[in-house]
Amino acid sequence: MRPLWLCRRCGHPWPCGAAKVALSAEYRDSPVSLFLYLASCLHDAIDDLHQLHPNDTGNTANVFDRFLGWPAQHRSRRPPTADPQTPEET
Repeated sequence: MRPLWLCRRCGHPWPCGAAKVALSAEYRDSPVSLFLYLASCLHDAIDDLHQLHPNDTGNTANVFDRFLGWPAQHRSRRPPTADPQTPEET
């Protein structure tokens, strides 16, 4: 729900847990696109929230983590995969 940036289903700050699961599934094969989408949302949210509360800028680190911190944490928990392009020793 804009301009408050709350989930329409649960009322928690968006992206809520359910939204994170849905976004992870939707962008599973394109993590860069997920970051770009969330960065765009972050930009819009900063504008919207600032218009609602111009004297309260809030904690920028928390807002950044809310939108862009969780996908990085999610990716760092994945086990490393073998690189099929690694040159063989001769």
